[in-house]
Amino acid sequence: MLVRMMQISFMFILIALISCGGPKERAAMGMMDTPETHYTQGKKLLEKNQLAEARREFNEAIALKANFAPAFEGLAICDIEEKNLESAKKNIDKSLDEDGDWIPAKIAKGRLYIAQSKYEDAVDELEDAVDDVDDSKSKFDKKATKMDGYYYMGVAYKEWEKYIEAQTTFQKILEIDNTDMRAKTAIKELAEYQAAVAGQSPLLKKIAKQKSISRADVAALFVSEMPLDKIFKESTVPQQMSFQAPSGGVMGKPAEDKSAAETATDVPANHWAKSFIDQALKTGIVEKFPDGSFRPEETVNRGEFAKLIEHFLVKAWSDQSLETKFFGEQTPYADVLNTAPLFNAIMVVSSRGIMTGFPDGTFKPLQVVSGAESLNIMANLKSQVLIK
Repeated sequence: MLVRMMQISFMFILIALISCGGPKERAAMGMMDTPETHYTQGKKLLEKNQLAEARREFNEAIALKANFAPAFEGLAICDIEEKNLESAKKNIDKSLDEDGDWIPAKIAKGRLYIAQSKYEDAVDELEDAVDDVDDSKSKFDKKATKMDGYYYMGVAYKEWEKYIEAQTTFQKILEIDNTDMRAKTAIKELAEYQAAVAGQSPLLKKIAKQKSISRADVAALFVSEMPLDKIFKESTVPQQMSFQAPSGGVMGKPAEDKSAAETATDVPANHWAKSFIDQALKTGIVEKFPDGSFRPEETVNRGEFAKLIEHFLVKAWSDQSLETKFFGEQTPYADVLNTAPLFNAIMVVSSRGIMTGFPDGTFKPLQVVSGAESLNIMANLKSQVLIK
């Protein structure tokens, strides 16, 4: 009898332990405190590239419902954007384990393949996902999901250098919704990308694929694309040129010691762009910060690039008047005051067609410069310098 009672007690303890072993779900704190609401908010934050905030919302959804498949899909996208691909795979698998019909997770899997440069696998996965949308029993926006599938399929084709297939795929989005700006922008950027990479070296093709360019990329572009020896052959002491931010602050200042070697303290000997950076510093195209650093991984925005080009033209053409040429003139851009520190530089590059504004009447000086955009800008600059 005692043994029987002990067995029953043990079973109760075991059941209690098992029931406590899984993740604990919290109770909702309000009408809007639901997994669905947090997931939707997380997706909106992803669109704004607010990854930390989005991740918090997806985790809140899981806290309310531990097996909520959409939230794991959302976390996977955060992982992909943060290049944590192993974690992305785990979250995609978790999402599909909880709901094998959750098509957005299949699209996330296609995005993972793109990040892994497995473009054929990505296209296959995304084609299957689009085909499965209409038959899925899960609740999601089927129109938007299908458009997502086509968009990332187009991205995969673009990265795969299958440009005709990429354009055709982006066009399918417009067949669903002819007002979709993401598809229209993708088609425009595809054309710019094709123009940028045509006949380019592997290094420049690599730069063209980037969403933004760094100071190291800028150095590589100027050294590899511009005839620096021809431009500066008569210069015995290179001029130092400011690389300014939109606020007007100088990103780097000339070193006091003119005889110092053209090297930076934070560019190691094995850095991929070291030779480019050294050459750019030597000619004065870009410069070090006061502490001797170059900060090669810092991104460059359109305003900074315009200022850099203005100084380059001043030096290339020995025309100091360019720095004040547009003082007092009216601004053609809604987001650039004629009193702004970068106004003259922006006018110098835009009036010559080196960098152009946008159809909405803005210049977007704070927007980062994409790799493809930078190559096309350099091509425009090169033509200006050579025909001068």
